[in-house]
Amino acid sequence: MAIAPKKKQQADEGGGWLTTFADMMTLLMTFFVLLFAMSTLDPVKMEQFAQSLGEQEGSRPKIKRVSLSEINREMKKLIREEKLQDLVKVSMDARGVRMEIASDLAFGSGNASLSNHIKSFLVKLVSTMDRATYAIAVEGHTDNVPIRSATFPSNWELSSARASAVITYLTSQGVPADKFRAIGFGDTAPKVPNTTNENRAKNRRVDITFLTIG
Repeated sequence: MAIAPKKKQQADEGGGWLTTFADMMTLLMTFFVLLFAMSTLDPVKMEQFAQSLGEQEGSRPKIKRVSLSEINREMKKLIREEKLQDLVKVSMDARGVRMEIASDLAFGSGNASLSNHIKSFLVKLVSTMDRATYAIAVEGHTDNVPIRSATFPSNWELSSARASAVITYLTSQGVPADKFRAIGFGDTAPKVPNTTNENRAKNRRVDITFLTIG
């Protein structure tokens, strides 16, 4: 009569590992949720937080960085001040803050020489670029009209030369060269179909993207 309760007690104790396993799985799930949440944070905010901790410990930050949201606001404000809303567009997504500059504003037809107008605009980006945490991609795009010249055998060369021209000018104004990535897309990444002159004008552009990371 006394043996049965002991067996039942042993059986109950044998299931205790399930509770431990469930607790461990809950902790793991919480850990991965936190990792996902942290991945959506602006990396500059994390850096600023680390800097504030360093200041409390007596160290001094090297430079005040600017967050992506601040870059977004600064770019939009500058475009309004310069009255370039029709020729320069700013957007923000997971990749970073992208500024689309119409090639018709920046270059003459079929060449990669910067106009004086775009030079005066680019100069006003220097301060923000100096304070950007990660790399800045400069990407050249063309329409699908073929170009065959001694200087530019194809749209690949033209788009690459335009991206490089923007970077060359910005580095001449003091922005460190290692911040930049030059990319020429040719006509392979159109915004809209190249079916009309208006659409082709939209596809001729230079994108300057303040990257989220990299």
